[in-house]
Amino acid sequence: MIPEAAKSLLELGPSFSPTQPITASVSRRIVGCLQGLQNRLRYRLKQDNAGNVEVSNFPKIPFPQRYLKQHSPNFEADAKFRIFATDVHNVLCRYKNKKFTSNLTPAQKEGIREVRNLVTSGRVRVCVSDKGGEFVILPQELDKAITDLHLQDETLYRPSSEEEFTKQYRKLNRTWVHIAKDAHLKPSLIARLKLELPICPVLYLLIKTHKLSTDDLTSNDPSKFKVRPIISCVDGPTDRVSWLLNLVLIQLLRYVPAHLSNTKMFLDHLGSAKLSEDCVMESFDVTSLYTNVSNDSAIQAAHEFLMEHHNTMNLYGLSIAHIMTLLKECLSCNIFRWSGRYYAQIRGLAMGQRLAPVLAGVFMAKIEQPVLIREPILYRRYVDDCFVICSTQEEMDKCFELLNQQSEYIKLTREKPRENWLPFLNVEIHLHGGTYRTKWFRKPSSRNIIVHYKSSHPAHTKTAVVRNMFHTAKSVCSGTEEKQESVRLARSIAESNGYVSTAPYVKRKRHVATPTNNQRDTNPQEKIPLCIPFISDELSRSIRLCLKKSGLDGFVNLVDIPSDNLKRRLVRNRLYDRLCLTSNCIICVSGRAGDCMISGTVYQISCKVCGENYIGETGRPLCLRIREHLEGKRSLRKSTPLGAHRVNNHSNNDFEVQVTILAQETDIATRKTMEAFWIRSRCPQMNRKDECLAITNELASYLDLCQLDPQRD
Repeated sequence: MIPEAAKSLLELGPSFSPTQPITASVSRRIVGCLQGLQNRLRYRLKQDNAGNVEVSNFPKIPFPQRYLKQHSPNFEADAKFRIFATDVHNVLCRYKNKKFTSNLTPAQKEGIREVRNLVTSGRVRVCVSDKGGEFVILPQELDKAITDLHLQDETLYRPSSEEEFTKQYRKLNRTWVHIAKDAHLKPSLIARLKLELPICPVLYLLIKTHKLSTDDLTSNDPSKFKVRPIISCVDGPTDRVSWLLNLVLIQLLRYVPAHLSNTKMFLDHLGSAKLSEDCVMESFDVTSLYTNVSNDSAIQAAHEFLMEHHNTMNLYGLSIAHIMTLLKECLSCNIFRWSGRYYAQIRGLAMGQRLAPVLAGVFMAKIEQPVLIREPILYRRYVDDCFVICSTQEEMDKCFELLNQQSEYIKLTREKPRENWLPFLNVEIHLHGGTYRTKWFRKPSSRNIIVHYKSSHPAHTKTAVVRNMFHTAKSVCSGTEEKQESVRLARSIAESNGYVSTAPYVKRKRHVATPTNNQRDTNPQEKIPLCIPFISDELSRSIRLCLKKSGLDGFVNLVDIPSDNLKRRLVRNRLYDRLCLTSNCIICVSGRAGDCMISGTVYQISCKVCGENYIGETGRPLCLRIREHLEGKRSLRKSTPLGAHRVNNHSNNDFEVQVTILAQETDIATRKTMEAFWIRSRCPQMNRKDECLAITNELASYLDLCQLDPQRD
């Protein structure tokens, strides 16, 4: 039974972000971001003054940098930054003293504690539904039974081991380094896309609540629940290499004849179709597409597309042979964990693998070929949903039969119009007498959850969400009557999410501001992003005024980062799996289980004998860096902090250590700034004087906000 306070909280939706005050940890993040901004400003203005334009073959790489290059001082950049940093400090001090107002009621705050207690006590698992977008609460025993039943499919999974997982990722790393060097890619890129100690992917299931009957909702029979299996590959062996491969392979989709990328593309094709008076329409759905894809056929299809179209594609320095070798290696890394047990997926693609959507798309191109040869009036597909218009019902039946004959595992179901209306994507189509009408569609099972009005998101974000919903509701409609109906539906959805007055979102008056001198020559995409925690719209406006006052508004774009939403706070995909598998782990014993596998940390090592400390930072999993420290201690290497401490302070006698995580931050500039602040505050005796960033005068004043001294932390 879920307590009422917990229900009140969960009804806010997974995307709801609680407000956050200006705490010490928030201030530390802001300081780190400011340090990174100063370094990038120095580089940007130096390049601008020299007339250099940096052109990169790659888009922005979404993985942390391994190294930080400190750029030399620049008078113009430092002068502007000094004004900006001083003003931001004054703003933070002013707002820190204001009374904090939470967007959660006392009951909802209690609800967070209640839900967390239910999870940690082993009673429930919190997840999000497959398509409804709402929270789903399952008894853990039922959740385990559902997953166990799913894993019993021996055509899909087989038992595996940690040793096999290790062997796979090491082979992938060797292959990646060899191919990348052969392709003459930059060493920094090679290192950035290689994971020395990847996390084993983990399986979790999304419940298809839209396929549950009323009786099924209260059932304890695991066979009653339809699920979507997801294998989370974040920080897994293939995560980074597959990002590069996906940049190449996703270009193939524009050569897939039936591929749809969005609703607008579908409506454009529908509008240009030559409809006959007696034509019929249906939608086909591929059953469990990803897990039923033939990997060999998908690889072959990708190779054929590459051979035909590589001259019009950007291969990012790789050859076709390089791409195919890496693709095969990535698909061979098929091991995951659940509840401490290792499994290998032996058929199909894992949903959660970056390459799955594009490979499924090119694979379906082969499946669809016999149907396209028959030239139906319209055949288009969005992932696993097909929309078909044929001249006769007999022709429609033939197309359906052909699609089901192309592969042993690929099977399709069909849906016919009801009262001449057929849903597809987020539209409903009415076809009669050779003419069609369209209107906006929302599934009856959908909870229609959008960002709640009270969520701690910037006002412009919430405004954009609601305006885009109204825009979509109107733009997909073919006539006035359909538009009015769709707008009424959009209004009811907005109101159910706390937007009482929806009038401002229906009609939009555009106001184009006159750019300042600093803004005229800078494309918004070319500005340096300054990502800081979102506190309030009022504070963000004040910081933007600081940018304008300092003359940096033409170079810097302020990006507001909301606090962790309820999904990040409550959902645990690795609920049944420990990240730390080391017995008597010296890192996790003083923190949480799994801390040793966290990447991007500022840490403190304390000698248990004399109490002296060492503070450092690492972008790798913490256990790797601590292992290096312990090896230096074991071998008495005086070039290492623990080795020197053992020789100089303990006459070569061994000592035990305690490891504490002081901060977690993936951005290297922010992390090194935090390291420098902690070292300045705690003066650890094992550190050398020259092994951290120098704190600039512009940021030294922030020490009081960061509260780094031992007594106040």
